[in-house]
Amino acid sequence: MLQAGPLERPLVTIYIATQNRPQMLKRAVLSCISQTYSPLEVIVVDDGSEEINAQKNQKLLADYPQVKYIRLPQPAGAPVARNTAINLAQGEFITGLDDDDEFTPERVSEFVTHWYRYNDYGFLCTGYTVIAENMQRFEYGAKARTVSYSQLLYANVVGNQVFTLTSTLRAIGGFDPSLPSCQDYDTWLRLAAAFGKGYRINSTSYILHQEHQSGRISASEKRETGYKLLLEKHRQYMTPAQLASHQVNFALYNNSVFPWIAFLRLPPSQSIRVIKTLLVRKGWHRFRFGRMTR
Repeated sequence: MLQAGPLERPLVTIYIATQNRPQMLKRAVLSCISQTYSPLEVIVVDDGSEEINAQKNQKLLADYPQVKYIRLPQPAGAPVARNTAINLAQGEFITGLDDDDEFTPERVSEFVTHWYRYNDYGFLCTGYTVIAENMQRFEYGAKARTVSYSQLLYANVVGNQVFTLTSTLRAIGGFDPSLPSCQDYDTWLRLAAAFGKGYRINSTSYILHQEHQSGRISASEKRETGYKLLLEKHRQYMTPAQLASHQVNFALYNNSVFPWIAFLRLPPSQSIRVIKTLLVRKGWHRFRFGRMTR
């Protein structure tokens, strides 16, 4: 097994795509430069922000010379911005952060430690901490588990970011700009298909901010279109049960009529996942499926 000694720690790149959210970007960047791990490279790609916000970004990042800032002249979408950073990255490893979210200080250190402990995996991921309305905190997905390609074909059990080799992410072409949403899920599917299973470590070091709901694609009309395109792209690799799972997933996240016939086709593990999701959407998560803190 490979070992990383104290004098040969690998460079890790963190990419952040941003557009017109300088105040949120500040929080995200601060969470990166506050990591307990070094060496780090942070690349912020501005996806064609308005001039006033681009100036605010430049002023903010001028205080942090360890952060590289690239501004795209016109909005091109988050996948293009992320791919720009991936192509420029000098780190052996790479991970990402949305501009309205943040990391806990130990996140990158946890990833590097676990990578050398479980170096037969294609990628690592974690659970996440959600900041909801009234600043309530909920933790999800903290249980360690292997994430196989087959499991991913049922649902995105990874989340919106992974930790992997930069060369690996480049090898699969990064994120698909043709998808208006679900680009992360599509990328993890291709990653697992090409490089094998991943591993979710016992951590909730990614902090997902939902208290603002400002511009999150999950709350926009793009989500439905993106999900349909994703399904068409990967349909040929799915079993009837996996296709049924996506009928159910689509209904859950797009407020459609619930397809009970499709639900009955699911294996027990997926039925449990769906029931948990239903209870969360009904507001019962604080009692059963998330650990609430204040």
